Amino acid sequence: MTQQIDIRPTEQRQGVSTRTVIRITGVVALFVVLLAIGIFPRLARQREALAAVNESAVTHPIVSLVHPKKGEPTSELLLPGNIQPLYTAAVYARSNGYVERRNVDIGSKVKAGQLLAVISSPEVDQQLLQARATLAQSQASLQQAKASLEQAKANAEITRLTKERDLPLGEEHAISQQIVDEAVQANNARVADVVAANANITAAEANVTANRANVSRLEQMQGFERIVAPFDGVITERNVERGDLVNTGGAAAGKPLFSIAQSQTLRIQVDVPQSEAVNIQDGQKASIDVKERLGREYTGTVVRSASSLNSAARTMLTEVQVDNRDGSLLPGMYAQIKFTLGQQRASLIIPTSSLVIDRAGMHVVTVTEAKKIHFIPVAIGRDMGTQVEILDGLTGSESLVASPSDLLNEGQSVEVQ
Repeated sequence: MTQQIDIRPTEQRQGVSTRTVIRITGVVALFVVLLAIGIFPRLARQREALAAVNESAVTHPIVSLVHPKKGEPTSELLLPGNIQPLYTAAVYARSNGYVERRNVDIGSKVKAGQLLAVISSPEVDQQLLQARATLAQSQASLQQAKASLEQAKANAEITRLTKERDLPLGEEHAISQQIVDEAVQANNARVADVVAANANITAAEANVTANRANVSRLEQMQGFERIVAPFDGVITERNVERGDLVNTGGAAAGKPLFSIAQSQTLRIQVDVPQSEAVNIQDGQKASIDVKERLGREYTGTVVRSASSLNSAARTMLTEVQVDNRDGSLLPGMYAQIKFTLGQQRASLIIPTSSLVIDRAGMHVVTVTEAKKIHFIPVAIGRDMGTQVEILDGLTGSESLVASPSDLLNEGQSVEVQ
């Protein structure tokens, strides 16, 4: 094996080692300098923050306190609602023809039975005349049938007398048997004529009844030419003009001739939440506030309720009626309905800002006599905007933090402002 031998001069080898040591020393010095630049400012900031804390006169959070208030013996429930007329009706034509006359327009106040319009229906008029003529003809036929009956009875009576006279003579052989047989057969024929006359009278009476019913039907159809108001109210819609062609029909046939609403008494349907549904009773009074009637308060009465809750919204449909004989309220207005309810449970009222809702649920933050933080779970009732009702969890003697911060912890010491 051949051994490699460094044949460089000794001075050259020592120069290379010295340069390597210098490089390593430089790198170490640079690292120390960079480390000093990063650590020293941080240590300085920590010393400054500690000094600021030591120099501060207060080292605990400052909080302001509020105290729960007892709920009033009565409470108010404010709900929105739409004002509606007590009755509404869409008036359609029941007779085909042309509008001959129109007596009302939108906004017209009408009474029950008042004439709204007249429809000209010549076909119905002619059919009625024909039906009346047919009725008169059938009545004459009935009288004729009755006369025939009387004649048949008279003939039957003559043949009966003849038969009763000839039978004894035939038995005594005073007359021939042929004469007797002819008398008997003649009497039987006349009796059959009486039966037939009675049947003709029955058929004639049925014919008269049918024709009279047809006349009544056409008279009613002719009566439909007069469009009248079904009840007292106001015309809210008018869709016809003089000369328009109208057809018999209902909602499927198109728009009604007129729409009428009874607005002397108005109704308001409201959805009462489940929490207060049991406190709403028939006959209960309610205050009604309408924005367009500032300064005026209307009083309504609860007349009926659904007596069950809507499974989706958990509300009970309730109807309130209000007197509107002065016409100051208009159907379709928006209103606020205020119910005064008797409070059946003890409750406390606190500011909404004192209530904390987080992952742990609903609770309030209290300050003990030792000025330490303590969390108390609570159950709430009605939300009144800036205030909330507490049903369970508080006794009323607690001191609550007015606006608790997220940084407060259980048992933390605080300063009271």
